[in-house]
Amino acid sequence: MSAAPLRTTARPLSPAPARQSQPERRPRLAAVPAPQRGRSIAPFALLCVAIVISALAAVLVLNTAMAQSSYSSRDIKIEIAQLHQARAETLARLEANAAPAALSQRAQELGMVPASSIGFVSLDNGQVIHAGGRR
Repeated sequence: MSAAPLRTTARPLSPAPARQSQPERRPRLAAVPAPQRGRSIAPFALLCVAIVISALAAVLVLNTAMAQSSYSSRDIKIEIAQLHQARAETLARLEANAAPAALSQRAQELGMVPASSIGFVSLDNGQVIHAGGRR
């Protein structure tokens, strides 16, 4: 069975009325523009590849720069450690040279003799003031 409704109107069996005899006019033919070609995906694909390659190149450059700065930082830390060691050695030498025994020995090497009395120089008038009074 069909779901189409049954037609109740009958078609006329007679042929269609004759048209007047006018010459049939055909529509004029005109040139139709050619259909547009589908766009190629090659430029888009090249753009995507160029973006990926440039991103990889940027990552490579950044990684190389970071590695270089890491080596520089390591070298600077080594230099700082060496400078700290040299400073500690210099301070130890200074403390050893500032000790009273070392000062006395160095003074004797230079030909100095111990003072028989202690004296001070007055900056106001340039006189030597000995301990216990003026001379």
